[in-house]
Amino acid sequence: MPFPTTGSNTELQAVNQILASVGQAPVTTLTTEETLVINEVGRFTGSISGTTLTTTTANIPVGTYIGGTGVASGTSIAVAGVQQPTTPVTYDYTVNISQTVSSRAMTQSIVTSRVETQTNPDVAIALSTLREVSREIQAEGWSFNKEYDYPLTPDSNNEILIPNNVLQIDLNQNYPINMNRDSVNRGGKLYDRTAHSYKWDDETVYVDITWYFDWENIPTPIQAFIVARAASIVSSRIIGDTNQYQMLQQKEAFARSMALEYECNQGDYTFFGHPQGQNYYQSYQPYHTLYR
Repeated sequence: MPFPTTGSNTELQAVNQILASVGQAPVTTLTTEETLVINEVGRFTGSISGTTLTTTTANIPVGTYIGGTGVASGTSIAVAGVQQPTTPVTYDYTVNISQTVSSRAMTQSIVTSRVETQTNPDVAIALSTLREVSREIQAEGWSFNKEYDYPLTPDSNNEILIPNNVLQIDLNQNYPINMNRDSVNRGGKLYDRTAHSYKWDDETVYVDITWYFDWENIPTPIQAFIVARAASIVSSRIIGDTNQYQMLQQKEAFARSMALEYECNQGDYTFFGHPQGQNYYQSYQPYHTLYR
């Protein structure tokens, strides 16, 4: 049972810059229709008066969608049930839509997937390309989204779950205990290829990590670079003009040079290769190149 919600407009200005670069008209909104696909997980008997759902069924999770004859589409549990001193015992839940439904059989459903659609194909291509390029460029690792010596704590199973907004992760080699380890992201968890195990016995594991940020949290020079690259790709996808594509590639090269200048200023990099957080000279070590 699907029903629509609205999307976000945080990337509107960037999408309009891309559209302008390829000679397309700007848009006033990026609002999309997001379809929530929900599946039934159970049934119960209850009634609704205003925003109060009364039933003998306990522990219906908040966020569960309620359906049935006469129940408004999109009705969901907003506040957990409160036990009432009745015989038999009943529970009062708060739902998100005010209505009146007599006692009858109802269904419990949960969201299993979300499908976002954009009716304007050019806008859809520009928006999806912007997000694709944003992830690609952020994955390079910049001073604004990379952290060294970041502490992670294993869970109760001694495993480290990697958040969805992590693009790259590796053990920090300043700790002797990490020297004989080789970590990778495997199945959303940190895996040690040396020990062939997901288990981490340390109280805290220190890693170097690259984060994925939402558009509004990306510095302006990096945003400009992302837009320039996305415009080049969009031009090749929906216009196919060789001259326009070459011109946009030149703009992309300029935007990248500005992004790298910003990066050099922010990152405090040095010709002498100072280790992160330290200020002494570390000489070139050929075996690092051979190892790679």
